[in-house]
Amino acid sequence: MPSRRAFLKWSGATAAGAALSGVARPRLEAADLPQGPDVWLGRVAWPWGVKVHARPRPEGRVLRTIMPEDLVVLRREIVGYGFMPHNHLWYETDEGYVYAPHVVPCRNWPQTPLTSLPPEGVWGEVYVPYVEGRNAPAANAKVLYRMYYSAVYRISEIVRAADGAVWYRAGTEVTPNMYAPATAFRIIAPEEVTPISPNVSEKTLLVDLSRQTITAREGKAEVFRARIASGAQFYGEDGKTLTGGTGPGQRFIWQKRISRQMQGGTRESGWDLPGVAWVSYFSSIGEALHAAYWHNDFGRPKSRGCINMRPEDAKWLFRWTQPQVSYYPGDITVNWENRGTLVDIRAEASA
Repeated sequence: MPSRRAFLKWSGATAAGAALSGVARPRLEAADLPQGPDVWLGRVAWPWGVKVHARPRPEGRVLRTIMPEDLVVLRREIVGYGFMPHNHLWYETDEGYVYAPHVVPCRNWPQTPLTSLPPEGVWGEVYVPYVEGRNAPAANAKVLYRMYYSAVYRISEIVRAADGAVWYRAGTEVTPNMYAPATAFRIIAPEEVTPISPNVSEKTLLVDLSRQTITAREGKAEVFRARIASGAQFYGEDGKTLTGGTGPGQRFIWQKRISRQMQGGTRESGWDLPGVAWVSYFSSIGEALHAAYWHNDFGRPKSRGCINMRPEDAKWLFRWTQPQVSYYPGDITVNWENRGTLVDIRAEASA
């Protein structure tokens, strides 16, 4: 999600439809909405939809409901009164106000396709709200996954379809052969993964589970802080026993990947998330720091054990922490002797 200063610069054309009429409207796709560098859309990520309120408060009059996966133009971010005590941010739209944790902000900025690729490929970030990843470069091909804004994929081939459209083969280590329109991806330049403060030896990450924050320290100086969504507790297979959560303790980063397809859980309660970006593993059971494109609900436990962050926060910490990662191949694993940055997770951190 952009900073508040960035929100003050947001602009765009008026969204289609009568704002307060209550009349059913056709679902708006990204192509129907404003595009470009100064436009931000919100994708409804709350499974029950999001209500548009006349005031940025739960008791504000409900004007209409926007269904899951629908898009709305965001005008600015404001502080109101939240449904939940950890977050009081709302987004102003042309129709009213939507509660920020229920909406994922996303770019709608189609890009110019590349004309050639290096042999090892490049990394591409989805730069539209979403695009379908198909099993062939054709609009009627089978959809394998929906690829969401800020997710990162390895682009390994440029394909020109029979109708002249340019597609990328943009896959993961699990699903390497997915195809999507090339205009949906922003190419990540090598300098975007260069290390931050690489010569500072005394680096520590402090995770405060009570405040749901992560802090980067160089010596005793705080240089970065962000909100997180740590592991939540869930009922196990017996339906009675609580399991999960991110446990306190000191661990070290031992593996980093620019992108990862994360899979886990059971058939009934599992997850399969391609293109998870800026991943830094710190435990042997798969816990990691990483970006989350599927929610905007930071400030409370929510994940299955990992530490979720906004994409821009995860990217900054990925570059700042050790070990350093090169653009190609985009991942690194170290042993105990060469372990990376300390991740100090505390139930309640001191000031």
